[in-house]
Amino acid sequence: MIKGLSSKLKILPKGPGVYLFKNADGKVIYVGKAKSLKKRVTSYFTKVHTDTKTENLVHNINDIDYITTSSELEALILENNFIKKHRPRYNVILRDDKEYPYIKLTVNEEWPRLFMVRKIDKDGAKYFGPYNGSTVNETLRLLKRLFPVRPCKETPLKMRRQPCMYFYIKHCPGPCVGGINHRTYMKMCEEIVSLLDGRLSESISKMRVEMRESSDRQDYEGARVLRDRIRTLEKMAESQFVVSHDLADRDVIALSRSGGSSCALVFQVRRGRLINRDIFYPHDTSGATDEELMTSVLKQYYADAANIMPEIVLGERAEDMKAVSAFLSKKRGAKVRMVVPTKGAKLKLVKMARDNARLLLERKMLYSGEEKISEALVELKQKLSLEKVPVRIEAFDVSNIQGTEIVGAMVTFVGGRAHKSDYRKFKVFVEGKPNDVASINEIVSRRYGGSLSKTLSLPDLILIDGGAGQVSAARKGLDSSGIKDIPIIGLAKKHEEIYFTGRLAPLRLPRDSASLRLLQRIRDEAHRFAITYHRLRRAKRMKK
Repeated sequence: MIKGLSSKLKILPKGPGVYLFKNADGKVIYVGKAKSLKKRVTSYFTKVHTDTKTENLVHNINDIDYITTSSELEALILENNFIKKHRPRYNVILRDDKEYPYIKLTVNEEWPRLFMVRKIDKDGAKYFGPYNGSTVNETLRLLKRLFPVRPCKETPLKMRRQPCMYFYIKHCPGPCVGGINHRTYMKMCEEIVSLLDGRLSESISKMRVEMRESSDRQDYEGARVLRDRIRTLEKMAESQFVVSHDLADRDVIALSRSGGSSCALVFQVRRGRLINRDIFYPHDTSGATDEELMTSVLKQYYADAANIMPEIVLGERAEDMKAVSAFLSKKRGAKVRMVVPTKGAKLKLVKMARDNARLLLERKMLYSGEEKISEALVELKQKLSLEKVPVRIEAFDVSNIQGTEIVGAMVTFVGGRAHKSDYRKFKVFVEGKPNDVASINEIVSRRYGGSLSKTLSLPDLILIDGGAGQVSAARKGLDSSGIKDIPIIGLAKKHEEIYFTGRLAPLRLPRDSASLRLLQRIRDEAHRFAITYHRLRRAKRMKK
């Protein structure tokens, strides 16, 4: 520990607050909140950290700063503000440096305008969002085609004798030349709000009433315009399928992870219909647990959200659920309920969101990610009939000589490349007569049932160096850890056959198959790593 830090640790207050870790250059590299600053900050320097990211963080801490608060809720709000301001290297950052766009309707003006902004001001206007990528432009184009509010920036609007070009090309109703009365214009703005709030069926019903009224007044041109809008909205309604029959407003958030890459997906469900989705790829999340990642998503996404729904359905639990719920309730001005479903319709929603997040992450990594998926992995998914591309593969092997110095090894490959920071070694303590099958069972149980299950991401595929016996032992070890849905295969050296659990006949891939060569490379790396560790332990014993 750097000289001077120990004295700062001694005087840390016991109450809630926010702490800031700084490096040698004085730059903030991590921001956190705590119920007790003293306990939380001290734990970084007294606990043994098994993940590389936290080890590197502690190694780079040169100074500590902190701000006390009167409650944990205040600390949470302040923490989020500091993360947005400093964008610390070791925090999970949901978005990149740019501000995400919103749609703004200036209902605070006599003749409202509709346009995109990147910041919410307290000016009385209505804001919708945040939106992601090109979604905002597509939405704006549709809205302006359906509801052609004035595009000019003039405020207040001045009356004129001659209209501008936008009036002639029917992109503006011409309020400045008396082309539309104020009541009709404001009705159009109300329809925009209904549409952006997800009240599509309500908008269509209102328009049908207006269309009949226009027809009764013999305003056939106005009725025709409304008829065309209704047809467009009905087509939109057909594409928005019902995902919950209670017609509630809620957001559904799910995560997908592979190696250091992650995808967070937010489904926006309004009146029971899925109307939109927001996709985020948080920066390096290799050292974060699912709970930490979900907490970061919640705090950062809703800190900038124009609207917060009364219910948020989560795919995984978040840290400090009560504090986060209180934070969101305060921001919304009404109670926000957070749910982690275990059955029923909401669980189906979560599974749908999680499946979509997984597919999006695979696509990103395949075409443009930092960890590009090799074609061999895509082929492997097809050959092994896997549900998803096995981006993260963990392989196990054991090594010993006549039952002495038994060791196990695990290697990790992400995107077809070795991910050495996640390699692990195991001393094996098999009771009775030593054998490879029992050793495999032990190391798999320890990997997925012990402390490593909290610090390392789960793989998409487990590879065992061995045949049917070893695969069966690995499956028992995995089942004892309470994990059921990770596929396990074994690759036997003699004929390079692939063994599965619950399947008698092994699979043989062509010798020149790219997917087989990848499995061989991973299996051989696990074998090399296990032998290296065994030789090291044997040399130490012989020296002793």
